[in-house]
Amino acid sequence: MFVYLYHKHRKYKKKVRKSMATSKADEVFIDFSGIETRNSFVSHLSAAFRRRSVSVCLGGDCTDVVTPRKTNEGCKVFVVVFSEDYALSKQCLDTLVEFLERKDDGLVIVPVYYGGVTESMVKQQTERFGVAFTQHQNNYSYDQVAKWRDCLIQTASLPGHELNLQQEDSEFVEKIVADVREVLDATGKIGIYSRLLEIEKLLCKQSLKFYYLGLWGMPGIGKTTIAEAAFKQMSKDFDASFFVEDFHKEYHKGRPYKLREEHLKKVPKGGSIRGPILSFKELREKKVLFVLDDVRNLMDFESFLGGIEGVSPGSVIILTSRDKQVLHQCQVEDVFEVPSLNEEEAVRLFARTAFHKEGPSDAKLMDVSKKVARYAGGNPKALCFYGRELEKKKKPEEMEEEFEKMRQCPPQEILSLFRSSYDALNDNERSIFLDIACFFNGEPCDDVMRILEGCGFFPHVGIDRLAERSLLTISKEKRVEMQGFIQDAAREFINQTSRRRRHWEPSRIRLLLENDKSKGNEVIEGIFLDTTKLTFDVNPMAFENMYNLRLLKIYSTHSETAQELRLTKELRSLPYELRLLHWEKYPLQSLPQDFDTRHLVELNMPYSQLQSLCVGTKSLAKLKMINLSHSQKLLEVDELAKACNLEKIDLQGCTSLKSIPHTDRLKNLQFLNLSGCTSIKRTEAIKKIKGMNQEGCLRETTFESMVFEYYVKESS
Repeated sequence: MFVYLYHKHRKYKKKVRKSMATSKADEVFIDFSGIETRNSFVSHLSAAFRRRSVSVCLGGDCTDVVTPRKTNEGCKVFVVVFSEDYALSKQCLDTLVEFLERKDDGLVIVPVYYGGVTESMVKQQTERFGVAFTQHQNNYSYDQVAKWRDCLIQTASLPGHELNLQQEDSEFVEKIVADVREVLDATGKIGIYSRLLEIEKLLCKQSLKFYYLGLWGMPGIGKTTIAEAAFKQMSKDFDASFFVEDFHKEYHKGRPYKLREEHLKKVPKGGSIRGPILSFKELREKKVLFVLDDVRNLMDFESFLGGIEGVSPGSVIILTSRDKQVLHQCQVEDVFEVPSLNEEEAVRLFARTAFHKEGPSDAKLMDVSKKVARYAGGNPKALCFYGRELEKKKKPEEMEEEFEKMRQCPPQEILSLFRSSYDALNDNERSIFLDIACFFNGEPCDDVMRILEGCGFFPHVGIDRLAERSLLTISKEKRVEMQGFIQDAAREFINQTSRRRRHWEPSRIRLLLENDKSKGNEVIEGIFLDTTKLTFDVNPMAFENMYNLRLLKIYSTHSETAQELRLTKELRSLPYELRLLHWEKYPLQSLPQDFDTRHLVELNMPYSQLQSLCVGTKSLAKLKMINLSHSQKLLEVDELAKACNLEKIDLQGCTSLKSIPHTDRLKNLQFLNLSGCTSIKRTEAIKKIKGMNQEGCLRETTFESMVFEYYVKESS
C-alpha cells in the first residue's frame, strides 16, 4: 500500500531534486545512507509522511539527493535513519553534526534504528559502526572523529524508534509518522496521532457495506478530540460528511429535525464548507461520513439518523460514547477503547499547562507532576485542569499543598465530568459504585463480589455495567480499580448529601464511636476506620442504633504505627445487618452475646483476643470466609461446622488451638490454613480434614476446577 518515491524517469527525478533544493518550507528532513535504504524503507517513510500532508526533504549520501546546507533552515524535525552503513558515510555524519547544532533552537531529532541496528550499537559504536570508525581514524583528524562519535552518542540518547523482529515495516513506519505529526501539531495535542493510527487499522477492515466504528472511554479521555481529528483527516475522501459535537445535548434542545438538516448541508470539499441541504434520498447515492459525538442512548441515535441504511457502500459512521453498551445497541462493529495517556505523555501535558514547558525543570517538580499524572489516571481533561489550577504556584511545596486541597474537596469542574454518568446509574449500580469508591478500590474482584453479593447488590451485573460506563476497570490482576479523581468525586457526591451512609474519615468515625447518643446513626451502612496513629475508647453502645450497618472494617494500613481501639467494657451489641466484620486486634475474648450472625459473609479478625467463636444457636449459613489468624488465645472453633458455605478458613498461627471441626459438611471449602497451629496433632488433622493424604503437609486436589489447599504443620 506504500507509494514509492523512487521513479525510473530521470526527468522526473531532476524535477523532484530541484523542488527539494529550492524549498525552505519542508517540515521533515530524512537522513539515511545507501540507495537500498532509500528505495525501500525511506521511500515508504517519505510516502507515509506525504499521505499525511507532511512535506519531506530527503538527505542521504546518494548522488541524486539534496544536502541540507542552507536549504532546510525551516525544517522542524530531523529524522535520522541508522542503518548498518550509516557511520561509513562522511556526508551523513556531517549532516548529523549540522542538525545537532540546531537542536537548542527547537529542532526535534528523531533517531530511527533500522536493518538490525540497535540503540546500543549506535551509542557504543560497535559492530559495523565500530568498523566504520576504525576506517575514519585512518583518514580523518582525531578531533573530527571524536566529534562524530559524540554526535552519535547524543542522538542515541534521544527518544527514538527501534524496529523489532516481530514488527512489520508498515506498522513501524506509521508509528514514526504518528510521533512526528504530534511534534508538528501546532495545537500541542499529545498522543492523538498514535490513536488515530489505531482507528485507521480498524477502518481498514471495513467491508463494502456501511461501516460503524465506536470510540469509547471515560469523560475527558479525549474521545471528542480524536473524533474531530479523524473527521478532518477522512472527510476529504467522502462525497458528504458531517460532525455533530455534543450530540446528546444538541438533540435534547428539542429540535432534532432542524439539527439534522443543519448538519446534512455541510459538505466539505477541498477544505471549504459548501452545498445545499441533502435529503436522505440524495445521501443514498453518496459515500458519506457521519460523526456523532457523545451518544447516550439508542433511541436518540435512531431518531436522528432514521432510514440511513440505504446509503452508498463505503460510508462510515463514527460514534463516541462513555457507555460501551450504547455502542453495541447501535450495532457498532468495532469499538476502540480510547486509552489514557501513559505516564510520560501525562507528565508532558501537565507540564505544558502548569509550567509552559515540555517537562518539569527540577526533580521536585517532576515528583509533583508524576503524582498528579498518576492521580488523574492519564485523563487529558483532568490533567489540563490541574495544570491550570497549579500554574500560579511557583514552589513544589505550594503546588503539593494546593493539590491535596483539591483531592480532599474536588472542584466543580472535576465533579461535572462524572455527574451525568453518576446520575444515570440505577439504585443497584449506584450502591456498588459508592461502596467501591469508599471502601473497595484496589481490592481483589472475587472478594468484592463475595461481599456485595451478600448485600444483595447483584455485583456480577453491576460491576460489568460500571466498567462499561468507564467508571472503573478490572485489572489484569483481577482487582477492582477506580481512578483516584473518580474515587474522590464519588466521595464528594456523598459529602453533598444531608445524611451520610458511608464513613471513611478517621476524625468523623471517632466521633461516632466515642458517642452513644449521635443522631442519624440508623442510616449508616459502612464504616472503614484506619487506626494508624489513632487510639481512643470505643463506647460499648456505639453500634446500638446503627441498624443498617452492612460493612464494618477496623484496620491499619501501616502495621508499625498501628494502634488498638480500647474497649474498657464489653461491647453491648453489633448490628444485625452486618455482612462484613473486619476488626484487626479485636480486644475482647468473645463477640457480643446477642450478635445475630445470620447475614455475615466475611469474618476477619486477625491478631484478636478471641478465645472462642461462640454463636450459640445463631446461623452461620451465609459465612464464606473467616480469618482468625494469629489469634493466640483462640481455643476452639467448633462452631464452624455450622458454616456449610465456607470457602476459606485461615487459622494460621493460632498456637492455642487444639482441635478443628470436621470438614465433611463444608462442601464449598477451597482453602484451609493451619500452619503454625502447633497444638493441633497431625493425626487429629488428618482425621477431620476431608481429602488429606497420609503424608500430611500440603496437598492440592482439583475438584470442579477449584484448587483445595490444606496446610498442616506437625507439632513438635
